[in-house]
Amino acid sequence: MRSILAFARLNIGIILIVSVLANVALGALNFIVQPLWRAAAVTTAVATTEAKSELEERSAVAKAKSKEKAKARLKSVATAVPLVGLGAAAFFEYGDYQEWLKDHPEGEFSAYSKQVMQETQEIASEVLHELPDISHFDMEKLLARMQTVLDSAERLID
Repeated sequence: MRSILAFARLNIGIILIVSVLANVALGALNFIVQPLWRAAAVTTAVATTEAKSELEERSAVAKAKSKEKAKARLKSVATAVPLVGLGAAAFFEYGDYQEWLKDHPEGEFSAYSKQVMQETQEIASEVLHELPDISHFDMEKLLARMQTVLDSAERLID
């Protein structure tokens, strides 16, 4: 009976020492690894924020460029000489479409035309106010003329 009691006491002591050592080792590992995890989380958050910021900046620049192109396009349509100007405007529109295709390789002219008309409608009143007083354009006529230019550009593509 004494040997069984001694054996149990020895095993309980060994188990206690091993568990204490394991807890100390895990605590030390946690003490070392936890700051690394936090640093990694902070680095990831910073990188994600920078990527989002860069993407938003690119998007804003692209939108501003698109708006300026729409203004220039609308001004050229408004002041174009009827036949020669329409052909030139359609040719320039075809060039703009080719540039648009680089950013949207899967895109079709109908999507481009829709985007152009939407941007044109957004800035039409602003452009009309910038035109000289001699040229009094009706917004609907101007938008119809822009649609005619887009239709002519589409014929160049086909």
